[in-house]
Amino acid sequence: MIAFLILLSAFDYSLKSRIDFVYDNNIFAYSPKYLQEFIKQVHPERFPFETYDDFYTNYVMQLLIRNKFLSQYTTTINFNFTGYNYSVNQQKDYMILSTGIRQSFGKWATKIEYLFLPNYLIRYYKKLAGSQYIGCEFNEKLFSSKIDIKLKQQVDIGILLDYETDDYIENFDVYDSKAVRFGPNIDFSLSRIIESKLNYEFKSSKAKGPVPDISYIQHKFALHTCLKTCFPKFSQLLIGYQLRFRLYTTEVSPVLDTPHNGREDISQRFNCDWEFPLFSTLYVSAGYSYEFRRSHSEVYPDIGIYKDYNKWTISGGIEFEY
Repeated sequence: MIAFLILLSAFDYSLKSRIDFVYDNNIFAYSPKYLQEFIKQVHPERFPFETYDDFYTNYVMQLLIRNKFLSQYTTTINFNFTGYNYSVNQQKDYMILSTGIRQSFGKWATKIEYLFLPNYLIRYYKKLAGSQYIGCEFNEKLFSSKIDIKLKQQVDIGILLDYETDDYIENFDVYDSKAVRFGPNIDFSLSRIIESKLNYEFKSSKAKGPVPDISYIQHKFALHTCLKTCFPKFSQLLIGYQLRFRLYTTEVSPVLDTPHNGREDISQRFNCDWEFPLFSTLYVSAGYSYEFRRSHSEVYPDIGIYKDYNKWTISGGIEFEY
């Protein structure tokens, strides 16, 4: 530990920690049909939870370590921890660990990163072999690479290439998937008080299968805008929109895999956050988000009854930077 502290003192570093307190009105993204069944305790084995909504706490800690190993160019190493702890439905708790390294070369830079999600509970599903309902859980590994290029003082362009693996528990191992994700993002300043980020991502995911086969391709678009409101001083308003279009690509017969054959999902998310400083290193924020999904299938016209959902969150948070 002493050697680590001595080594750390030779580098430039920064520490950021954040805690958000969030209310989520639909933590399992249930459709209106399933919400009614939950309330009326229809098929209670499908819903072994105390509530369908919950308060949770989101912790974020980030350590950045910088040095100039290559002449005047900065090398940055990051370590990140994110945790989610639910007040009532604690089996929903999960965390995310990631680390990466970024190397600057003046007007362009490269970054590689590794992310690990040890365990995530989606909801309870019926076992593929049997009638018992159990928690559908998986872990995820994500390897990311990115190139950033500064075209002008106000414009940055990035290109991402990611490789993702999802490993489900034994009873759902037909869902095991491998995916490739890539796409550009653009950061640009419209004025001294408005900054925007425009992202596109294409994702191709291939599942183990064969039945059911959750393989899909997906297009994701996102636009995030930061408005420096200056009231109070140094405060900012963050507005975001995200659209995802997912097309399931299974070639399994509609008779054998009705929920996925020919299915299309459109998901949209809106968020708005206001952040302002109490001190130079302490920030307070409040936020709201609304998200919904609509599913369509010519093979299964009623798919939306089971897969459509609406949810919203409201949050308040504190962030400390050192």
